[in-house]
Amino acid sequence: MKNFIEIKRLSGGLFALLVMLASSAMAVGITGTKHDLSTSGGGTIKSTDQTEICIFCHTPHNALKNDNIPLWNHTLSTTATYGIYTSPTFNGVAAEVGNGGTEATSAVSNLCLSCHDGSVAVNSMNNPSNARSTTTMTGGSGVGSAFIPVGATNLGSAADALKNDHPVNFTYDAALVTSDGGTSLKDPATLTGVKLFSNKVQCASCHDPHTSADSTGKAFVRVTMNASSLCFACHTK
Repeated sequence: MKNFIEIKRLSGGLFALLVMLASSAMAVGITGTKHDLSTSGGGTIKSTDQTEICIFCHTPHNALKNDNIPLWNHTLSTTATYGIYTSPTFNGVAAEVGNGGTEATSAVSNLCLSCHDGSVAVNSMNNPSNARSTTTMTGGSGVGSAFIPVGATNLGSAADALKNDHPVNFTYDAALVTSDGGTSLKDPATLTGVKLFSNKVQCASCHDPHTSADSTGKAFVRVTMNASSLCFACHTK
């Protein structure tokens, strides 16, 4: 009986360990990631004096606001044209994302591009922290070392910046599935993991700025990229 209890206890401990290992496969939370731009940030670009994490993107007061913007605090890019992805196999109708920084018409993708087109300093805020009116940065490029440097995360602000990237700002609905042949795209009502915004595909459809299903946390993806699972979240082939 004693041996049975010991075996059961060991089995329970092994199960708990396996649960812990499984949970570590997802990089949860923004703290310490590249999107944490505070002094505790885990990326190259971070503040030398700002300890608040959320302030770089969000503010509870005096926020930029429309139905697409969640209490937004970061200065919007004034880029008017990024270009639109085109292909004979793309049956969607993508709209230009660039809108010259107009708050009322900004799409979700504009929020991402307000840093990732490289034209706006990452510490440029609509409503600075009450505790610290200025925020200094290190590790970036340009004035104040506060711009995303040229590289994979800097999509650019040229008129053709998004022409070679997955299309965004287009409606994904049953009509699109039908026009695409009915066999290449999944029914939008059945999608899991990825997210549509007012039935539109945006940058944040695949990317979650706060967490990542990838164990490294590098890509901030909503679905793991292992075995192309992120692609298969929408596509059937």
